[in-house]
Amino acid sequence: MSENLPKEERKSQIMDAAMKVITRKGFSKTRMDDIVNEAGLSKGAIYHHYEGKKEIFLALIGHWETQTFPDFYSRNGKERSATDTLRDFANEINKVFKSRSYVFQAEVEFWALANQDDEIRNRSQELYEKIINLFELVINKGIREKEFIKVDTRITAIYILSVFQGINWFCIFNDKKINANDYIQQSIELILTGLKIS
Repeated sequence: MSENLPKEERKSQIMDAAMKVITRKGFSKTRMDDIVNEAGLSKGAIYHHYEGKKEIFLALIGHWETQTFPDFYSRNGKERSATDTLRDFANEINKVFKSRSYVFQAEVEFWALANQDDEIRNRSQELYEKIINLFELVINKGIREKEFIKVDTRITAIYILSVFQGINWFCIFNDKKINANDYIQQSIELILTGLKIS
């Protein structure tokens, strides 16, 4: 029974439900009852963990990170080249897109609300700063190991993040000329071509 799940599993259940509803209806049109119905929990069970819709949304930003961006640096980081790490990351993004594309639709909603709410903007900025720092670690490793040319690591990290965020295009628009997998695979190869020492 859903009500008897351990605390962390129940919170994850609420987050998954909230993400699905918010990406389907948008934050402003989502009601707590919608999240209750999607989660299959009582209202009391949800309010036991979260005070309201905004608190759920703020928690959702952290949940989005764990669902979308793999721990691509620390996992076997010493054994893998920077090139392989970035390719693995691209493959993970594709897997998430195929199985749960709604998590990328949620990012679009984060951007829209970050424009209107300082707390959401600050939380989103913390998340993106963390991701940029991880990309910088990978780029620095590539430079240190003479795999990549010397570049401004922050600019390059932001560029890589921006390219990966292009997958949101495929969540919003039904592009018949190219699919998301081809976009990500070709993009990472273009990035790597530009970074590699000839």
